[in-house]
Amino acid sequence: MFGKNKYVNFVSDKDFLKCVEHVCNGYAEARENLSIDDLRSNGLDPFKTIFDLINKRVRFDTWLKNEEMRQVDKTLNNRIGEFHQKLLGSVKGWVDLGIGDDSKVDLMKEDKSIFIELKNKFNIVNSDSLDKVRDKLEKAAAQNKNSKAYWAFIISKDNSSGDRVWNKKGRKINERIRVIYGSKVYELVTGDKDSLKKTWLALPRAINDYFNGKATMIPEEDMKKLLGLFGSALQ
Repeated sequence: MFGKNKYVNFVSDKDFLKCVEHVCNGYAEARENLSIDDLRSNGLDPFKTIFDLINKRVRFDTWLKNEEMRQVDKTLNNRIGEFHQKLLGSVKGWVDLGIGDDSKVDLMKEDKSIFIELKNKFNIVNSDSLDKVRDKLEKAAAQNKNSKAYWAFIISKDNSSGDRVWNKKGRKINERIRVIYGSKVYELVTGDKDSLKKTWLALPRAINDYFNGKATMIPEEDMKKLLGLFGSALQ
């Protein structure tokens, strides 16, 4: 499809870099926009703070920086989920539905044969939200004969990958409503079983390009350690 691509072979370099930019910009924006008032509005716990300062043996300023990073991480985790949605929505034959589409799901194959509600991690949605996800997928499947509708997440509890019927308590079993996770999500969209791993391996190069070659690169030795740590999540 894109035989001479620099990053991956299932989306253009321009689209890949645009998705990387979306996440990298989030780091700068989160740091610039976060204030003490923002921290307060997110429900700081003054009791836990006392325990943290004493048990972690840190001063207030150190604790504050750590708390700022924790709050920033919430924003960045959302950006990572959006990265996957935007990237997979850039694959030929697929559409990133964004916000406001009648189906209310995240991704759709152009021929309306597959609908996907995509999350980054398995534990992002609570029970009530999961019911709403199920409602959306049932509606999409009902309105599009012979289609399949997936609840999808990239990071599973045990870093495994799979594709199965979504059996949910209180709901009728429907073979067309499924759960898919890990590398199987990328394989479903791209047709390439190694596409999730290829995406991960392409990130350092793309991030460095975003920083115009001035990024602090991860040493090869550390990349090997990371691959050993996350390898099962990428298979």
